Amino acid sequence: MSVRCVECGADLPSGPGRGRPRRYCSRRCQARAYRRRREHGPATTPRRIPDRPAPAGGDPRDRLVGLAVELADSGGLDAVSMRVLAQRAAMPAHAVYRHVRNRAELLGAMAERITATSAPSATPPPREPRQRLERLADDEWAMYRRHPWLLAVLATDRPPTGPAVLAMVDRVVAAFTSAGYDPADAFRAYLAFSGYIQGMALLIRRDPDDTTYPAWWSATRRRLERTGRTRTRPWLAAAGQTTPDTDLDAWFHFGLSGLLDGLLADPAGYGVERAHTGDDH
Repeated sequence: MSVRCVECGADLPSGPGRGRPRRYCSRRCQARAYRRRREHGPATTPRRIPDRPAPAGGDPRDRLVGLAVELADSGGLDAVSMRVLAQRAAMPAHAVYRHVRNRAELLGAMAERITATSAPSATPPPREPRQRLERLADDEWAMYRRHPWLLAVLATDRPPTGPAVLAMVDRVVAAFTSAGYDPADAFRAYLAFSGYIQGMALLIRRDPDDTTYPAWWSATRRRLERTGRTRTRPWLAAAGQTTPDTDLDAWFHFGLSGLLDGLLADPAGYGVERAHTGDDH
């Protein structure tokens, strides 16, 4: 009978039969289990990644990337390792490296896969810049909603730069350019635009099956009320009546509306003012 990692479910290599039996397939899984016990107590159980048959046929690299996306969707980026990927693909580990050089390249390919399949439909985009930007914001937001792990891959100072990722930036920059920004300022506007979306995406629940958030918030609210910190903060009392699970999309669109109000108020005038002040930063 095969022995599996208690964290991710991957098969463990058979040991010599002496000493304590091995419980984890890697230090990554051992550290993840330790963090969960420290944060939520010993009673919590890992989110098991369901076994799926290895994909057959087609391009091996494409199949590996698709399988890695499934692993990330099921268990987050911590569930994606070259060892587990080889296990699920029914391939020896060294064969995986023939198609994907390392984990960084794998993550970039996963981001490319998602951004390519989430590209806008063939229907013409709205002519008005604000409507185009609202649609593009909704598209990016929906990506993070469907694939929360994608945020950690794209929101970095060294993001992947595949054709689909660059095309996503192209569409936003083009919308700001059509609104009156010059190319340099259009890119600056893009950074503010995408930075807002990615910042709000930090509030997306990484694991929909995680039941610890309601308990955490209930205990936090009682502590704040007990210490009197809600009496002088009406906003904090109001925050207790809403949750990310039910209101996150409304929060997102509220902030997006204000952001676009500011960015589209006077794009040409912003460039002129910056030229007069000599502010190129």
